[in-house]
Amino acid sequence: MPLNPADLIWQFLDLTKWFWVFLILLPLTASTWLGWRQFRFEHSAAFRMGILEMRIPREIRKSPRAMEQVFMAIHALRNYASDPEEVWWDGEITRRFTFEITSFGGEIRFFVRFYNRYRPLVEAAFLSYYPDVELVDVDDYIEQIPKDMDEMYARDLNMWGAEMELRRPEAYPIRSYAAFEAPDEERQYDPIASMLETLAKVKKGEFVGIQLVTAPKNPHWHEKWAPFIEKLKEQSSNKPKPPPTTKTEFPGGVLPVFSLAGQEEESPFKNIRISRTPGETNVLEAVENNLSKPAFDVILRFAYISPLPLFYESLARRAVGGIFNQYAAQDLNHFGRNEGTSTRVRFWHWPYFFPKKRAEWRKAVLLHKYRHREMPPETFMAKVVGSRLFQWDFASKEFVMNVESLATLFHPPTFLVLTAPHIRRVESRKTGPPAGLAIYGDEKEIQKFQ
Repeated sequence: MPLNPADLIWQFLDLTKWFWVFLILLPLTASTWLGWRQFRFEHSAAFRMGILEMRIPREIRKSPRAMEQVFMAIHALRNYASDPEEVWWDGEITRRFTFEITSFGGEIRFFVRFYNRYRPLVEAAFLSYYPDVELVDVDDYIEQIPKDMDEMYARDLNMWGAEMELRRPEAYPIRSYAAFEAPDEERQYDPIASMLETLAKVKKGEFVGIQLVTAPKNPHWHEKWAPFIEKLKEQSSNKPKPPPTTKTEFPGGVLPVFSLAGQEEESPFKNIRISRTPGETNVLEAVENNLSKPAFDVILRFAYISPLPLFYESLARRAVGGIFNQYAAQDLNHFGRNEGTSTRVRFWHWPYFFPKKRAEWRKAVLLHKYRHREMPPETFMAKVVGSRLFQWDFASKEFVMNVESLATLFHPPTFLVLTAPHIRRVESRKTGPPAGLAIYGDEKEIQKFQ
């Protein structure tokens, strides 16, 4: 008796089940393996990091354009896995550079963190464009922050924090420093002024940290946006035709358009193309300029830690989050809080269960990521391993920003910003000895100074 089609399908699946199990387990196994190797690389000597504090001189006359050049020099230090061995065995990932602005009780400090062996190159990048800025080797300030939530509560502290994200596609830039510049000095404005003014209001015993964790992007990052650019050009250049009309305007008056055999005459405007508006032209130019420059993968994260008697989440959430509103451009891009990473959880937030418990888990995750300057893992299984019940580790989202946008967010404050006494400064300017300085003494004494 012949088998019916359902029995044949079931028999086929039963005989080939090993193949389907293999197809399911292979990507999961590969993802687990790659995540493990990348974790080992990130915690090996090949990823050992150093940190420098930027000491700002009393006056900087250079615009953030100088910092853009610094970011371009740092982008050139990009490493990447170039062969299967480096990918699957070494687990090599692009090394990160972290740029941080902190406020300990109103005292503002700038930090740069990098792969330790890059130190001479990072110093050269900064000093080439900011010769008066001092880069000082310091202990990592992160050790002053509690290691986990148990220590946080033991020290009678509480925290709030979140990550930021771009609300529109990455091809659209934010409002950059160029929009704040003007030929007239009185009309110029440094966008970092608002950030520093807010951080200066932090009370004694409180801490606020703003962290930019970056990884240089592939130089060809812009190529995937080529179809988007073409679509943008088509949308802004091809306008809908005007409605059909039975009259045509002429200098001498209105001439009716007649039709033959009762058929409607073709509109005289059919083949007319209307040019872009000035606003559309500006948007297209801004997008093309954004895609023309080197870029970084970015995680923008901030944390607020305070003694319980001073802790006021609402104030910090609005003040620190409001810092980024000035970078918004209505027709381009703007920042918004990534609610999946925010430590403020309510019962109406998915998955709706245990909001207080999930808030504690989010605090623990954010504190860990802030302390370790982490970016999201690259593999699916690595994210699964780092997840908790009802709090999956998929909320953190990196985005792409070019060097101009990064320089807008992080740069030494210019002379337009009133920063004293909030920032640690260089008290004197470094200069070399004058040429032709007379030297007295015998050969042995001279050698002491060589």
